[in-house]
Amino acid sequence: MISPKRIVAIMLSMLMLSLMACGSSDDDPVSTTTTTTFDSEDLFYATMRETTPVYDPISAEGEQEGLFGLLPEGLIEGESPAWGNEALLYKVYFTLRDFRSPRDEGVVDRSNLYKLLYDADSVFTDGYEFAEALATPRTIASPFAGIDTSATVFTHAVNSIEESEDDEGADDEAAGDETTSLAYKVTGDVIEVLVSWKWSEEALPNKAERGIAYYVYDKTTQDITIDMVYSVDYDISSPESTYNLRCKASGNIADHSFNFNYIINDTKIIAKGVSQGDGNYVIFKYTTGLETKYLKVPVGEGEQFFKDVFEGIEPVPDEIDDPNGYLEWIDAQTFMDEDDLLTSTEQLNVGVEGIAGTINLDF
Repeated sequence: MISPKRIVAIMLSMLMLSLMACGSSDDDPVSTTTTTTFDSEDLFYATMRETTPVYDPISAEGEQEGLFGLLPEGLIEGESPAWGNEALLYKVYFTLRDFRSPRDEGVVDRSNLYKLLYDADSVFTDGYEFAEALATPRTIASPFAGIDTSATVFTHAVNSIEESEDDEGADDEAAGDETTSLAYKVTGDVIEVLVSWKWSEEALPNKAERGIAYYVYDKTTQDITIDMVYSVDYDISSPESTYNLRCKASGNIADHSFNFNYIINDTKIIAKGVSQGDGNYVIFKYTTGLETKYLKVPVGEGEQFFKDVFEGIEPVPDEIDDPNGYLEWIDAQTFMDEDDLLTSTEQLNVGVEGIAGTINLDF
């Protein structure tokens, strides 16, 4: 859960964005690359909500508070899962379920795209003001080699922004340790960001969460791409992590078209479509490795539609009517697998002296 300090920091950092763009001197490196301010509407969370679908829950207030994928419900042998976090179709819905803070804090975890994006926003806005202009702009590799950042020549970067405790007077149980690194480049209406973070909690000293996100957004064309990897290590004495997620998404905010490839542990999802506008639709292809299924979801539907399909109330035709030809692209894609995940700290900064095994950036 994001602390009050972090929420305040987001607001302050937004002000910093304006000041940095408007108040730079002629010889300040920032002024040569930053010609447009980027407020919260231009960052991860808000932009993707205009691109990928946002599915409303049946009841946000009454939704089960178990964390999908982390606290599975026990089943009697041979019993089919009820609608909830054990059902594959529920997991498909939940990846794109609407997330709003503070309403959904403690109910929706980071297996949800929008919760993960919301937290990635906080990492960027907290660290933006600390990033220094590089003497020479340069490419900076992602700590996780699976995310390719070679197309970006970054102009600003910072490593190891650490926070050891929350606000004075905060609950001691909430105090933890954070490490954040980031790099960015702003050119005209294009922002390119690489952020990485490690979070731990004093109450759970053997647990660590790690995330890396690479984000490119062009305000002129309104094209957006994001590639993220996220893992949770419940025993930091070993390099392996047991909860692993990867998401690749791209699209356009103006026409709401998107492509989506997602994996969380053994659940794999590919989707394509247009997320807004009458008559538009999305097609999902999904599996846990045992059986591959397809589902067409019209624009305007929410959790109730997915639940009705799961319970057989909403019939699913044998063949999907796809006048826009999304299936051709979907079937040409490959589901991501374990090789696409961050499953061990030994995959981080491989061979980079001094920072191997960490989420720090090499620059």
